[in-house]
Amino acid sequence: MRRPESIIEPTLSFQQDIFLEFFRYCLMTVPPALLSHESVEHYTPQYILDAVIACMGSIDLDPASNSHEIPNVPAVKHYTAQDNGLVQPWVGRVFLNPPFGPSVERWFSKLYLERSTGRTTEAIVLWKSATETAAWKTLTAISCRVCFPSARIRFVGPTGSDGSGPTFSPALFYVGDGPERFEKAFAEIGAVWLNRETIVKLCEHCYARGVKKETKKAGVV
Repeated sequence: MRRPESIIEPTLSFQQDIFLEFFRYCLMTVPPALLSHESVEHYTPQYILDAVIACMGSIDLDPASNSHEIPNVPAVKHYTAQDNGLVQPWVGRVFLNPPFGPSVERWFSKLYLERSTGRTTEAIVLWKSATETAAWKTLTAISCRVCFPSARIRFVGPTGSDGSGPTFSPALFYVGDGPERFEKAFAEIGAVWLNRETIVKLCEHCYARGVKKETKKAGVV
């Protein structure tokens, strides 16, 4: 699929093309070694949520929530498994701790789509450092910062107690226009890396949109 050289807002057809392209791209599943834990549900510990809120100010949506009644994430809106967040709109500031399983790529493709349409204004994703997977490539395609915690995150179990340490190295990904806030909020959690490739793409996109707007004002087609 070739992206149009000049575009102001994505059309429905363009949105669908993006989703289909990434769906085909993400057919490769996460290696079994990265799934060596008993449950796909790993609830986010409070200190991570504190950093997320310090960065974004608030959380508008948790699209992969454990509950409406007693949610682990203090978001304004929650989508549970029954709601199927993959088919719902993701509006505003999103925190995503997806189900850790073979279908995790679908969540990142969804975020890519929602970000491209402008519905998701900012997002932080808690996942893992799995650089060899298609899911990683999908997620880092829109993330301008990645935090690698200095210690493995001890997730909270479904009963509310601390679970055992994960068998993988976690990572937190920032999608949005406030990378400096992310760096400040997560500085004590771990090293924050700059994704130069994504920044270059964003700059090119902003430049193209700016040129298009100026030519439109001048009456140039």
